[in-house]
Amino acid sequence: MKRWRCPDCGAVHTVRPHTHWRRFLAPWWLIVAGLVQKVVHGRWLSLAGRQRQQYWRVGYLKQRQASGGLAGVMELVEAGIVAATHSLTDRWSPLPEGTPHRRLAATGSAESG
Repeated sequence: MKRWRCPDCGAVHTVRPHTHWRRFLAPWWLIVAGLVQKVVHGRWLSLAGRQRQQYWRVGYLKQRQASGGLAGVMELVEAGIVAATHSLTDRWSPLPEGTPHRRLAATGSAESG
């Protein structure tokens, strides 16, 4: 992952692959696999640390409660909700349509030498 800090406002801008939900360093499929493993088998996935998976689970419980309490992990994902986020205002996962647009303006010229 690549991160840039804005010199004007101090905000950190991160470039993530399409396999990652915003605000997460793990790919979405690993998060979903960890949540399903815990719900179905009652134990943590061996591919990720227990503390990370506990954080994802608390976010999932928040999203499940916000969705009426009956939503499973895959139901949240299919509905376009980031299943492990703690945010109730920024919980929707944007579906990529075509080529993503840049959010930041590139600095410098391509012909610099």
